[in-house]
Formats: sequence, C-alpha cells, structure tokens
Amino acid sequence: MKVLVSAFACTPYTGSENYFGWSAVQCLARDHDLWVLTSGRNRPDLDRALAEGLVPSNVRFSYANRFREWPPNRMKARLQSWTEYRDYSQDILALARTLHQSVHFDLVHHVTIATWRIPSPLWSLGIPMIWGPVGGNERFPPGLYPILSPSAMCFELVRTLSNLVSRNSPAVRKCARHAAHILAANPETETLLKQLRGRASGVSLLSPAFYSQSKIEAFTAAASGRDYQAPLRFFAGGMLEGRKGIALALPALARLKNQGLKFSYHLGGGGPELNRVRRLADRLGLRENVVFSRWTGAAYLKELAASHVFLLPSLRESAGLTMMEAMLAGCVPIVADCGGPAHIVTEACGWKIPVGSRSSMIDALAGVITTIDRNRELLHHKGSLAAQRIATGFSEDAYRRAVNETYGLAIEQFCAQNNSG
Repeated sequence: MKVLVSAFACTPYTGSENYFGWSAVQCLARDHDLWVLTSGRNRPDLDRALAEGLVPSNVRFSYANRFREWPPNRMKARLQSWTEYRDYSQDILALARTLHQSVHFDLVHHVTIATWRIPSPLWSLGIPMIWGPVGGNERFPPGLYPILSPSAMCFELVRTLSNLVSRNSPAVRKCARHAAHILAANPETETLLKQLRGRASGVSLLSPAFYSQSKIEAFTAAASGRDYQAPLRFFAGGMLEGRKGIALALPALARLKNQGLKFSYHLGGGGPELNRVRRLADRLGLRENVVFSRWTGAAYLKELAASHVFLLPSLRESAGLTMMEAMLAGCVPIVADCGGPAHIVTEACGWKIPVGSRSSMIDALAGVITTIDRNRELLHHKGSLAAQRIATGFSEDAYRRAVNETYGLAIEQFCAQNNSG
C-alpha cells in the first residue's frame, strides 16, 4: 500500500520520541511504500542517514520547516518543542493534501509525537487514518507531589491542567471519532480514548516501543556470564526527572544499607533533576553506593550485563525504553504499578509496586529488594522470563503483524462505509 506517515520526531540517532518515529518507519517500510511527513529539524539527521544507507529505498521524506534553535534552559526547550509540534500539526494538512493529489495514498498513519493531547488533522484527507500508538493519559499521583522539586511539581500541575483542557477540545474529539483506528500505548490512555471516541470499537492497545531481531539478539547476548551472588547491582537509565521515582528508590536503599545490604545503584543519564538526585544520595549516606554516568554502545551493553535489577518506580511513564532494554539483557524490573511499565512487566518476570503513599511505596520497595537479596535464584529465573517477555511480546514482527492487521481492517471498513453510502 501507499502510506502517508506523520512522524514529527524521527531520526536514528537519538532516543525517546525520535526512536518511536524512526523504528516505526523502518518497520512499516518492510511492507509498504512510505511518504513521511516530519519536522524540518530532522533534515540534517535524515540526510546523514540517507548517506549512510539507513533509509530504505521506498521511503521518501517531506519537511515542515518552522523551528528555532533550542534555548539553553531545559524547561523552555521542552515548552518550545510542544509549540513546534503545534505549528507542525497546523502546517501538515496542506502539505498532505498536495502529496495526496499526486500519490493517491491508501491510508495515513500518525506515529509521533505519541500523545493524544494534540490531534492530527490528517483524518480529514478522506482516507482511513490510523492514530498512534499514542499515550499521555498517565497521571502523576497527587498524593506524591511532595517528593517532587518545585519545578517538577509545576510541570506536573501544568500537564494535568493541559489534560483536562484537551479532553474538551473539539479538535481532539473530532480526531478520536473520525480516525479509522486508534492505537493506545497504555491502558490509561486506552480508557480515555474510548471515552473521547464515544465507543470501544476501533481502539486497541499497542506499545510504541519494539525491537528488531538484531537488537533482541544484541541485548540478550549481554545476559550471559552474570554473577548472581555478587553484591546487588541496580540500574536505571534515561532522563532523570522527578516523575521517575528516584526519590522513592533512594530512601528504600538507604534503609537497607543501614541493615547491612551491600549494593550499588548505577544511574545512566542526565536531566533536570540530576543535581537534586546527587544531593539526595549524599544526604542519605549513599555517596559511595550511587554511580552517576552515561553509557553508550558496547559500554551500555556491558553495564546491563553486570546489573541484576532495573530499579525505576516511575510514576508517569508511557512505555519505558531503557526498562525494556534492561529486561532483554536479563535484568529483573522493579517498577510502579502504573502506566506503560505496569502493562509491560508481569508478576512472572518482575515486581510491580502498588502506588500509594510515600512511606508505603518505600516499604514495598525495601521488601522486594530484601526478598531478592535472600533468594538470588529469583534473579536468574525472573531475568530469563523478562528477556523472553520483551523478545516475544514486543518484537518488530509482533508490531508489524498488529499494524498490518489494523491497516487491513481500516481499509475494509472504509470501503464498506463508502459502498453503503
């Protein structure tokens, strides 16, 4: 089929949203001819990818070019990214219509940015539109606001207000109702989208994160040779933000250190809360236990191979890329029972901490870690199941089958509606 893909974020050289966009394009190009609408900010990266032979021959890019240099302040940069995405969403309909007049697409698929709050206008092209996977309805628990820094708390309050306003947006509701099918990234967003759509049909669950067979083999190979009797080694990756729950993990570890637990906690990433996390670790007496660094490539795989547990009780997470990579490498996940991680992690392959008060979550984290330390065979058993969970349930082939099935149903229903009309 000829598919028009909207992927505002799409480069092979960075993670998060750009990973979602790039991996989706790579996967969809295996079965379809693609025309990809993306931000003009991505042009240098995509020109580089083309020169390096990373772009399939049946993929063509068109650019919406309104963007500015990033400001040095991270919060301002984040707000600017949303402004750029809003501008992109306003610009692409005219570009898409021009392309459709010459190409005659079979359908259109919006893949990034993966949020429901800003709708895609492409449902009005007169062809079936697939929206998603989109997330964004995960909510930071109000009772845990005290663990946040003032800036993180402000951001969560603004985001909560944005969600409330967006629920009543006519444009959002039109997109939800007119999309041929909506793919939701997690159960919280799935529930909301069914409400906005006015019906449960045409909404299904699909993670935006998945892995090719080559990546699966690279990460699972890192699981061999792990010493399960060594002092516990915890790992967490990605941006250090208040929502990630580090402020719950560190007090649990400090309590266990006072009880004699030998461990290290390796945090691989920067972010707006880095200095605050450093100060908290020092205040809790964990300076020698917490390692701050960044790992890439072979060093990243080596770090995962040496780690036993992925410890990140994130309280607002749509998917969790570093968690899934750690699971592929045989690390046992300990996560909060909410958002994407709660959907991805099962009781068979990890632990999900009930979301409650600060003290109850710290107690639960300490209890799980104590259980692991006293029963090391759980690390090997659950680590194997964690790798299997990602390799089978979140593979590129699984994503490909789900999307192609959705495409087929959308085309079938669209033709039936046109014929009946």
